[in-house]
Amino acid sequence: MWNPEIKHYAILLKAVLDDDYSPMTRAVLPGTKCLSTSNFRFIRLVEDLAIMTPKEIIDYLAKHYGEQMSPAEAWRARQKALEWEFGTFYDSHNLAPRLLNDLACKNPRAFVDINDAEVPGCNGFKVLHRMFWVFDRCSQAFHHCRPVLCIKGMPLCGKYRGVLLTAVALDANGCSIPVACAVVEGETKESWLWFLRNLEQAVWHQSDVCIIHDYKREMIDAVEEFLNSPQRQWRKAESRWCMEHLADTFFAYFGDKKLVMMFKKLCQQRRVNKFVKIWKELDELTTKYISDKELAAQTPCNQPNSVEYEEEIWTSDNKRKITKFSDWIHMKPMEKWSLAHDRKGARYGIMGIDITDVYKNDPVLKGITCLPLVAIVEVTFLRLVECFKNTSAAATEAIGNPSLNFPERVQDDMNSKMQKSKMHHVVRIDPNTGGKIQGKVVWKFKVQSRQKTEVVHLNSEDTHISKKFEGSTIRESATCSCNKPQLLHKACSHVIAVCCQIGVSTATYMSPYYSLTYLGRTWSGKFDESNISRDNYNSCDYRYISRDYRYIMPFENRTTTWIPDKRLECGLPVFLTSECLEAVSEAE
Repeated sequence: MWNPEIKHYAILLKAVLDDDYSPMTRAVLPGTKCLSTSNFRFIRLVEDLAIMTPKEIIDYLAKHYGEQMSPAEAWRARQKALEWEFGTFYDSHNLAPRLLNDLACKNPRAFVDINDAEVPGCNGFKVLHRMFWVFDRCSQAFHHCRPVLCIKGMPLCGKYRGVLLTAVALDANGCSIPVACAVVEGETKESWLWFLRNLEQAVWHQSDVCIIHDYKREMIDAVEEFLNSPQRQWRKAESRWCMEHLADTFFAYFGDKKLVMMFKKLCQQRRVNKFVKIWKELDELTTKYISDKELAAQTPCNQPNSVEYEEEIWTSDNKRKITKFSDWIHMKPMEKWSLAHDRKGARYGIMGIDITDVYKNDPVLKGITCLPLVAIVEVTFLRLVECFKNTSAAATEAIGNPSLNFPERVQDDMNSKMQKSKMHHVVRIDPNTGGKIQGKVVWKFKVQSRQKTEVVHLNSEDTHISKKFEGSTIRESATCSCNKPQLLHKACSHVIAVCCQIGVSTATYMSPYYSLTYLGRTWSGKFDESNISRDNYNSCDYRYISRDYRYIMPFENRTTTWIPDKRLECGLPVFLTSECLEAVSEAE
């Protein structure tokens, strides 16, 4: 069989400018027999094969083909099936840019950026470094989501090293939407900065955007440089840290799961007085933890190599000894990690829990990091088409349901608060008329619950500018001493109690990003399916992208041929996940 990788071997080496480079030795998987004559075809390959474990593959092959295989052999069968469907990992570097350019031509509002470099002395050959893409329907959907983008990276586990970067938004019902994707050589400050600048060009929102990201050196540096750039297109943007990733760093230092749970509780606390109380308790417990370790004659716990962000860069005095929680956290800005100190509620209550396992749970991104590059693009596109179709139908059904005033998850939350509000007693502080403060009409209420008293302010402001969707010149807002409406942009039980008292709809004091209207608008658009062919594949009605891009005389000088960076090649024929390695180990 003609192998382009062998044919282009000299060009691959010529593209490597590093004089110290030497090809890695390939390893052979244990217990692997030749699978060259096998013809395994997995039913609903895209849906199943990308997420199947070695054990599931073994069970599948035994059931459908009567084949008994070891975990390593089953994994090889999986790779062969992927190559049968999408081509080799090497070919994928040439096919993926073709597919993206093809989709961009057929969808003019899509955004694609290919970062490559010419191979010296080899006309028509380019080394593929990075790819960035945003489908137009995803960018339009973001307009009706909360103005928060959670960015995250996940290593690829194919033949070539790399990282898949994504920007994920949440709709009115809390469902994730992959807005933008990119494949880069690694998580560096430069690659993240390149991703953010492309993201800014491709995605727009009418409100100020908040970026939530992991607590890593390269991400923090890139985001800070991006936000401080005078040439930024977003009018204003904020950045916050993912609570889960910061908690991992906390655990790496203090090493106690109970302390980690208390730290997460501190991060999510909305009331300042409770925040101070938990902080004090954390100081006491961490002081005891450190002193106990010292008494046990153990070396004080240092940050391991797996923790990307070194603590020393945050301290003004590198010799300062960390003896308690306050010492560890004191140079980390509270607005970055504390919900109670989230200025203007920029993160809308999103702490990062929603995206921690996005590559495992999201219906679009699940399992794609082990696929070839072209499969990553193709699978995400096909899954998005299906996701928009199904979720749009569900949103339309919810809008037509007279028993629902909000999306399902928001409705459940509001029902719980409604029950709680029935236990509150409301007293209007200014019974005759509302007070006018700086052009705002402010109504004050005292809400008495069983344990405490809260003060609610209902504000009406004449904006003198018609709202885009409601056509009203009056902007209504609510604040409460419990701090929840300001941070989450939705009504708390105290505001609900006031609304019931004065006969006003609770929706008046909810952000429109939690409304059924915005949920419907988020998923209302359709992908251009005119270029998608439908084939009957193994008795399953499935959609396939037209694969004309594969037949534009690939690997010939008449068109650009993209090749991978040889330095990113792994030693193994395919990089094994820890799950597969465990299975192989057990088999041995």
